[in-house]
Amino acid sequence: MTAHARSLIDSMPDSVCVGVNYSLDDGIIARNAFAGRFSSVSRLPLESPQATRRKATGNADLAALWNVLQLDGKRPHVDKGPKRPRLNIVDLFCGCGGLSLGIKQAAESVGARPVFIFAADVAEAALKVYAKNLRPLRIARQNVETLIDYPVRIEGDGVEPDVEKLHMDRELASVAGSVDVFVAGPPCEGNSNFNNRTRRFDHRNDLYLDATIAGIALDAKVIVIENVPMVTRSRQNVVSRSLKLLQESGYGIHGNEFTLTASDFGAPQNRRRHFLIASQINRTWTSADFDALKIHAPTALEAIDSLREIDRMTTFDRPSRLSSENAKRVRFLLDRDKYDLPDQERPDCHRLKPHNYQSIYGRMRPDEPAPTITTGFLSPGRGRFTHPVEARSLTPHEGARLQGFGESFDWLQDTGTVTRHDYANMIGAAVPPQLGFTVGMLALSLL
Repeated sequence: MTAHARSLIDSMPDSVCVGVNYSLDDGIIARNAFAGRFSSVSRLPLESPQATRRKATGNADLAALWNVLQLDGKRPHVDKGPKRPRLNIVDLFCGCGGLSLGIKQAAESVGARPVFIFAADVAEAALKVYAKNLRPLRIARQNVETLIDYPVRIEGDGVEPDVEKLHMDRELASVAGSVDVFVAGPPCEGNSNFNNRTRRFDHRNDLYLDATIAGIALDAKVIVIENVPMVTRSRQNVVSRSLKLLQESGYGIHGNEFTLTASDFGAPQNRRRHFLIASQINRTWTSADFDALKIHAPTALEAIDSLREIDRMTTFDRPSRLSSENAKRVRFLLDRDKYDLPDQERPDCHRLKPHNYQSIYGRMRPDEPAPTITTGFLSPGRGRFTHPVEARSLTPHEGARLQGFGESFDWLQDTGTVTRHDYANMIGAAVPPQLGFTVGMLALSLL
């Protein structure tokens, strides 16, 4: 452990498990980070035009500047010596890799070497993007339901999984006992507030429980499950059932369930996500741990302004073709400097009846973080997704930036193999890497 990192730890309250401190010297930002027994120093040069316009006078300013540099595509110089401890990571429901990317960045920031030993998802395009950026040793286009199978037993008035009789896919079973961190972000549509058909009772909600069972079966040292905040109100009680299984399997769970807002940790959008972290040792966090990882977020316009003059030749950088009615609505907002579309300008399905869809057809506010980027972000009629200063929709590239992905992330945009529909689904469903970094630091403190 470096002397600077040790002094950082010594200056923190005894209960603090994680911390990040920044310093500036001769045009180089140094980041001292620790998580439990891990610590290291990484560095970034001040090369970005956007970054040099920002005044950085203290730790909070330098943290925000570091975040902007990463959004601009700058990669920190990290220690990659042969003595770095290896961390084996499994990611089910991996998507394009937002959660894994953040955990990778967290591991590298404290001097560890993350290795993704198994990743799975059902979306082919997302798997290709994940493989390009995270380079997993094994990858499977499978749902967790095909990777594990288990009987159920009668318990009280219901049924519960019989984990002791679980059968696991051979390839997944081959990594059991060697997993340091298990992560999963099962589908959240069943719990989403936008789901008016099967809300709170949806067969997809049980995948949360399946993911937990997979983590237990792998004997992972730390288990991280991500979902929407409303998962705690699932009528299938998947969170409480998962906690019960974890506790019965020897995992510490007290106080390790929480909801985070992405903009509190540097992502340029107000996305909220629920996390459950369980480990084979008992340790909880305090508010000071979260405060130590908070970063002031860029506004929506700050995040995407540099993309306004970009070449529009690829699918990744083209805005949507709007109908004449939607083009008129988008122009109406910009010409009148409005952010909410008046009812008289809305379609009949909104205009002729009471509604609470104020953000639909809305324009992003340039001086605030973006609203949650959903899979509908390419259409102004699916949310507040009109560009903040131009009369058009967002591009996939802009959606990715607002989701917190930096320019160094490869979306295979030059291959022509990823469709517009693919981009909307994988970007809109992703976890901002900044949240991945936060929960990654907390998970590392448990090892």
